[in-house]
Amino acid sequence: MRLTRRFVVAQLPLSALVGAVSSARTLQPWQYAPLPLGDIKANGWLWGESRAMADGLFGHEHDFYVYVNLSSWLNEPGTNGVEYSNLNEALPYWFNSIVPLAYTLDNHRLRQQAEQVATQVLGHQAEDGWIGPEVGDMRNFWARTPMFLGLIQLAEADKAQWEKPVVDSLRRFMALANKMLRNQSEGFVRCHTDVDCSWGQVRIHDLIITIQWLLENHQGSPEEDSVLWENMDMFYSQNPRNWDAWYANVQPANPADSRTHPFIHGVNVGQGLKASSVLYRINGSQAMIDITHKAVDWTFTNYGSASGTILADEHEHTSAPYAGSELCTAVETSYSLAYLYQILGDNVFADRAERTIFNAFPAMMTGDQFDGTEEERRRSRGKWGHQYMAQPNQPWAINITKVDGHVPNVFTTANSGLATTFGMEPLYPCCTVNHGQGYPKFVSHSWVRVGENGLGHALLSPTKVMTTVNKAPVTITCDTTYPFGDTLVYKIDAKAEFDLYLRVPDWATGYTITAVSPSGVSTTNAGTGKGMQKVPIQAGGSKVRFTISAAVRTEERPGDSVAVFFGNMLYALDVGYSNTSSFPHAFYDTKGEGLDYLPYRELRDYYIKNTQPWNVAIDPSTLKYSDAGNKRLVDPIFEYGQPPNYVTVDGCEIKWDLYMDTIPDFPPPQADRKCIGDKKTYRLIPYGAAKVHMSDLPTIKL
Repeated sequence: MRLTRRFVVAQLPLSALVGAVSSARTLQPWQYAPLPLGDIKANGWLWGESRAMADGLFGHEHDFYVYVNLSSWLNEPGTNGVEYSNLNEALPYWFNSIVPLAYTLDNHRLRQQAEQVATQVLGHQAEDGWIGPEVGDMRNFWARTPMFLGLIQLAEADKAQWEKPVVDSLRRFMALANKMLRNQSEGFVRCHTDVDCSWGQVRIHDLIITIQWLLENHQGSPEEDSVLWENMDMFYSQNPRNWDAWYANVQPANPADSRTHPFIHGVNVGQGLKASSVLYRINGSQAMIDITHKAVDWTFTNYGSASGTILADEHEHTSAPYAGSELCTAVETSYSLAYLYQILGDNVFADRAERTIFNAFPAMMTGDQFDGTEEERRRSRGKWGHQYMAQPNQPWAINITKVDGHVPNVFTTANSGLATTFGMEPLYPCCTVNHGQGYPKFVSHSWVRVGENGLGHALLSPTKVMTTVNKAPVTITCDTTYPFGDTLVYKIDAKAEFDLYLRVPDWATGYTITAVSPSGVSTTNAGTGKGMQKVPIQAGGSKVRFTISAAVRTEERPGDSVAVFFGNMLYALDVGYSNTSSFPHAFYDTKGEGLDYLPYRELRDYYIKNTQPWNVAIDPSTLKYSDAGNKRLVDPIFEYGQPPNYVTVDGCEIKWDLYMDTIPDFPPPQADRKCIGDKKTYRLIPYGAAKVHMSDLPTIKL
């Protein structure tokens, strides 16, 4: 049995897996080293999208959302609080997101929220070093993982105030963790019967990231650092759920086998993509690199959505166009892929991270949706609603509960009938508190160090970076409409010469880089290469223009269907848009009129229907792209009708059945596809702006 084999692998001698504990051990270096949080700010449309999150639901959760502002983490341990589960993960999820959002926007209000929570959480640290609300045998490691990721980001962004208290608190905690792991794996494998420790086991690599951050940035005494190495070794050797063992013998998902659930849970999979690369940093094993590539390739081949996320609702089971994917999965997947690019440097990881953030992530959030007065709309331009679950082919996002009360089991678990609607809490609250990390972690990973004298633009987007290269200050502002446009313009102020690196995506058909030096000398480099391209920069003020060539392309999807791309942007059939709304509902009470007492009128649940045909087959030979030209992008841009670019294609309506009489099924086989109406020209629009959409499109020859 696979689980037995995994356990045996995990119990091999440590020397065979991660090496003996020694003060001489060092972490494997980054291929592209990260910059501290705060060095990179959002700019352009990315600032507009991020600002809409800060001004919307996520940026106001600390004001009213009980799982945040009444969390047990804010009280003395053991005195309780409001939680949606005994894993106590809500505030840590939120904190791991609010910290980077605050500092990539330089938002004073959000910074105050983050600092207030950090003060309370660290102020409640137990005498023995435990951080968190649990006491006695209820202690377990999982919720510490996102909380610690938030803390180390805070320590980077505000060293003067937070570096010492964060490092000191984490060192105390790690000393306690060492004792717990030595005590028959207390809180990790040996847990209270009421605590499901599998979450901490399958996500432990993200806690190891915090340990590696301490070793890399805050070296302690040999004895102190030895404890950290021992902890990493024990977290691996004691773990019955290691991702490298799973992917070594991976098989198609079987949701009926509950023993495999931790490895086919979508959010776990998104996080787990980087697990083996985290271990690679410990032992330098080529096997861990190979497993990482296998994990990514196998997952996206079998359960990848064209939008860049992973199809798992909540478990992987099919790649059908009606399969769902959680919003949490999108943000964790993008973060893992951005991390993988920094560790291993493979271009595909950066391409995939961009695809997720440009498509899957924004599609699951409202734009400027509030139906208030003109003045209220002016004051509330924010993203106030999100989905729990999205589907590739989703021409409506409504309550699918039947008249008799029956809810079709379209998904493996998320069958409340409201999973695809937009709102405050359309289903389980994890996505409400976790989705805020999407844009800011993309921003904070968008620039990287390349060797000793280089700075690279890894995740292409409008940003501003202020850092040092070889101790000399460098400021770069990237102005661009990418991925809505094809040109990125860099304004550079450098106190010393350095090398700028610009990443050419794998989908590009070519590129042109024109650099103008401080003295006005212009040089041009053009080619068809991929990956990082070096541009020497002199001291002073320079300007670089980077243009990426692309063409409309299609990717095969299940059911003799295709997905349509231009660059890294997915285009979906425009099915129109019409919405109704209600007061927001709590996830545990989906009936009735909703919660009418919440402090923000902008909080609504939205039910969206199509107003144009969805059952369309297309002739890919007729695809034509229309670019944005010089049109200015509005904020926020990912809202229906706002992006100026689109694709046209000839097609026709076909007979197409519904799965469980609820949502489009696989289209009919190629031989059975016949037009039931006239041939027409249809418009495809950016997927991220199409809150209802069809992106896996059947083909037909016209």
